[in-house]
Amino acid sequence: MTLHDARLLSWPRTRALAQAGAVALLPVGSTEAHGPHLPLSVDVVIAEEVCRRVAARLSRDVVVFPPVAYALTDFAAPFAGTVTLNADVARQMLQGILSGIVASGFRTVAVVNHHLEPAHFRVVHDAAKAVQAQAGTARVLVPDHRRAPTGPLLGAEFMHGGSHAGRYETSLMLAAAPKLVDVAAMKALPTLEIDLPGAIKGGAKNFLECGGPDAYFGAPADATADEGERLFTIITDATVATLEGALP
Repeated sequence: MTLHDARLLSWPRTRALAQAGAVALLPVGSTEAHGPHLPLSVDVVIAEEVCRRVAARLSRDVVVFPPVAYALTDFAAPFAGTVTLNADVARQMLQGILSGIVASGFRTVAVVNHHLEPAHFRVVHDAAKAVQAQAGTARVLVPDHRRAPTGPLLGAEFMHGGSHAGRYETSLMLAAAPKLVDVAAMKALPTLEIDLPGAIKGGAKNFLECGGPDAYFGAPADATADEGERLFTIITDATVATLEGALP
């Protein structure tokens, strides 16, 4: 159906769409370092692109709210441009936004999050649960593509090698916003084979301690737009399935 940008809607039109059963999507990302070849806005760009693709697939109107561009992002904190919020601030912000969307009359709300730092994703789930507990019949959803069966389909780097600014995210950016990728810098980066999830579980507190001095992991030089399209299809399929399973 039709995608509606909430920033361009009047309040009566927003109310009418909510009353007619439109789905509300909230893209969530971060402002953080993503290697020397990608912009600080990677997570926001990818989350918004997923929203666009989901809207094209759903059988009802979709209202996409302005993206959340700040998050808990402690692992990238040592790198210039990264802006991190503490967990309480991030949770309160998301709860306030989601509560406002529900109060506008939307009965199905989904957080489309692409900032994968574990502590941040916990904040997203906690905020959604808190709003859901007071939302009556409204549904507040958090599609989570890290989990089976979706996660393994996204590749070994995503599941084990650390997906931050490597082949996974760089491919998504080449598919969604190729002009924002410094291809020359991308091609010059050596593969950095580090078990990022393992390093985090082992106590590393930031990307430097994980062994990523340039804020990337994996193999960005192997990224392609075709791979990005494949990944977007998988993420979109999973998000659509979550939404369709909850729609009245």
